[in-house]
Amino acid sequence: MNAKRREGETRPYRIRQFAIFSVLAATGAMVGSPSLAAAEPLSFALTNIYVPSYDDDKACRSLSLSSSDIFLQSLPPAEREKYESPEKIQELHRLMGSKLGFKMVPTGHASGANGSMATVPEAELDALRQKHDIPKGKGILSFLGTRLAYDSCTNPEDFPFLAKGNEPYLGKVAYGIDLDGRKDRDDFLGVNGEQGVDNELIRATGCNFATRDYGTPKVADEVITSIGSPTLVEISGVDDPLNDDDVTVRIYASANPLEVSGSGKGLAWTSLDVDPEPRFQSQVKGRIRNGELSTEPFDLRVRLREQIVDSYREVRQARIRATIKPGESIEGGIYGYHTLASIEEGYHQSTQVGANLTRMSCPALIKSIRSHADALPDPRSGKNTAISSALRFRGIPAFLIKPGQKVAQGSQQ
Repeated sequence: MNAKRREGETRPYRIRQFAIFSVLAATGAMVGSPSLAAAEPLSFALTNIYVPSYDDDKACRSLSLSSSDIFLQSLPPAEREKYESPEKIQELHRLMGSKLGFKMVPTGHASGANGSMATVPEAELDALRQKHDIPKGKGILSFLGTRLAYDSCTNPEDFPFLAKGNEPYLGKVAYGIDLDGRKDRDDFLGVNGEQGVDNELIRATGCNFATRDYGTPKVADEVITSIGSPTLVEISGVDDPLNDDDVTVRIYASANPLEVSGSGKGLAWTSLDVDPEPRFQSQVKGRIRNGELSTEPFDLRVRLREQIVDSYREVRQARIRATIKPGESIEGGIYGYHTLASIEEGYHQSTQVGANLTRMSCPALIKSIRSHADALPDPRSGKNTAISSALRFRGIPAFLIKPGQKVAQGSQQ
């Protein structure tokens, strides 16, 4: 379902910074691409990873309220009437920021190498907080360290009146798999009829505008996410790309941005350096049957690096299920327990700027996600620290250059 926007309101720019929420570009063609020996691993650059939303017009009673919707409702009637028309939305955002004390302060630092987060000494941050009346210890580095932000996304606990208006996803069908081996009454039906699908993340966020509008594959497949550091997938030990019971899957972050065509499509068969950062490297055994890759459960962390964001996604007990077309594409899903810490980090870094663009309320979404969390209880508090989820991805063939290598690896098979 493409959610309705206010009349006269344009679609926000493609929100590549979410994860939670984002989308991808098309695959490369096999014709004319380089040919390597069959023993080389299959390797791909993912052009997107996003939270997929099943197209069901009856799944949401209405869209969840954004922070600006909630703020507008709090105004006296005369003032509310002044700001409720679509052409006044920017003025409404400025008024909300002024009345609620949101801050966006330059740090005086440039972003780090390859669009990474700058390092700013804590003493400098404390001085900025004091100078600009930001509460002690509050606010976070944002916009790759070039700004110190304080708002409802960086510190949702300070703006509890915005933690409402989130609509639950009421649909019976969702993307995902059976993660816990049980067929519970409130489990979803999979998009292909699977029983027992676990996906509390979509139940918590599925009626948010960004998820509904940008989570549909027909929209998502047109947008690239994490362009600054795409996730790389390498499948080695492949004797037969259609059927092989013993392959090794490795996940990396790229040290280079994804190259795109003039039309914004990801370019296949480009060479990408593997980032040596071990936090974004993982390995797992898998098998291929009839061209379908499936892995054993493993812990996965992928980087999310964009124009203004340097964050990550972390999925515990992750399983990959994907269709491989050697020399053309990889397409599938990552299913597991998404850690709340990584989800909330994405919201923090989006800041109120991202919330305004994507029509969400960070306090409401974070409250909903925490209440629906269903896995990995903290040993002290007993509170769940992760939520069952499904992420969809697509990728294009690429050559991977690992540290110390001079020749890229990759194969069409």
